[in-house]
Amino acid sequence: MQLIERHVIRTSDPRYAAIDCAAFASKNLYNAANYLALQSFLHEGLYLGYAEVFHRIKHHEAYQALPRKVSNAVLRLLDKIWKSYFAACKAYQEHPENFPGHPKLPKYKDKQKGRIVANGSNVDCSGHSSARSSMLMSMAVTT
Repeated sequence: MQLIERHVIRTSDPRYAAIDCAAFASKNLYNAANYLALQSFLHEGLYLGYAEVFHRIKHHEAYQALPRKVSNAVLRLLDKIWKSYFAACKAYQEHPENFPGHPKLPKYKDKQKGRIVANGSNVDCSGHSSARSSMLMSMAVTT
């Protein structure tokens, strides 16, 4: 059995702005990393795994805008999404009757409204002296 602690943060909560900002920054990293993976797949036919995407994006401003634990969690999430896409393609090849059509490539999150929801499975609260927040939660990221 796993103990789970859930915190519901409403828009009226003073912490909402900092969490929304972190979720928006996570979306920016997701889209930047997905761009690299998608372009490599479409133009070169190569799948960029987690390690390769990490090495290509680690100096990007979207990666550095978040705590490293959160940035790495976003990259792991993207890697998981791409692996799910390839598994769906393989299943489609074996049994196309189980699908309404060919699986679609992973898409980008919306530029303005898109967010990647942060799920605090391994929450690590630490003080962060930033202009945008007094406390930033470094946590695992899921959609």
